[in-house]
Amino acid sequence: MQNKKIICLGSATWDTIFQVEVIPSAGIKVLPTRAVQLASGMATSAAVTIARLGGIDVHLWARLGADETGQRFIQDMQREGVNTDGLRTLAGTATAFSSIIVDKDGERAVIPFFDPQVPRDPAWLPLSEVAGAAAVLVDVRWVEGAAALLRQAARCAIPGILDADTASAHDLQTLIPLASHVLFSESALQIVMPGQPPDAALLALAQRCDAAVIGVTLGALGALIWTRASAAVLRISAPSIRAVDTLNAGDVWHGSFAWGLLQDWPIDKVVRCANLAAAMKCEVFGGRLGAPTWAQLTARAGTLGVDVSRTPD
Repeated sequence: MQNKKIICLGSATWDTIFQVEVIPSAGIKVLPTRAVQLASGMATSAAVTIARLGGIDVHLWARLGADETGQRFIQDMQREGVNTDGLRTLAGTATAFSSIIVDKDGERAVIPFFDPQVPRDPAWLPLSEVAGAAAVLVDVRWVEGAAALLRQAARCAIPGILDADTASAHDLQTLIPLASHVLFSESALQIVMPGQPPDAALLALAQRCDAAVIGVTLGALGALIWTRASAAVLRISAPSIRAVDTLNAGDVWHGSFAWGLLQDWPIDKVVRCANLAAAMKCEVFGGRLGAPTWAQLTARAGTLGVDVSRTPD
């Protein structure tokens, strides 16, 4: 595959992640067995995943505070091979940060803080650069920026991938019509299509928007994917694992999906790759630190008989 460029836009946080035996339900002191601090966020973790899989020039566009935390964030992204030219430092604001507790079964409690003083105006985004990209990926944490980037992607006739995670119904309904690939978490799908089973919800949404691909991740059950080309909902299973940490699993899934899409693979192969990468992440403590490299992914795929071979250039 020739080198390609993808732009990821959205959440940028500095996470402190603690591993504990049990998430406390009362006001007590708990001593963690492990702890890490790192740059994170939905689009951020997807960008790192793409960079680790390799062969794609990954750019992250996001807002940071003019503080030491923001500088640590930039340095962490640069170590991961993510282009940071599109990170904007905003004077008088604080970089978003989170405290996260992960228990022995991989479940987590997340306490994020987003500075309400951070400007939401996307006018500074270098949208002229989209013409040189192969795709864009956005999350739901900065709706104005995501909408601007998805509109520009449509003008440039390149895929616009929406990580449709839990958010207000208004924000989801704003972004869904703008994306060519709308990929839900199970909880987000229930927000826009309450009470409907996932497969029926996807089919109903297909009648309401122009997306080429609509899907939903179902955790250990894998994912459902619908394409306008086939007009059918395909269920693709996930490998069976023992989860240690589910934090950022969805973000790794979306990053792997975007990476697979740029390999010009059939959609079932793209989703199998994303399912495998997300499952491997769940076996590793530390949020997006568990995102696999290409070598790790192919080695694991070989043991499972999953085809993730690259398309010849």
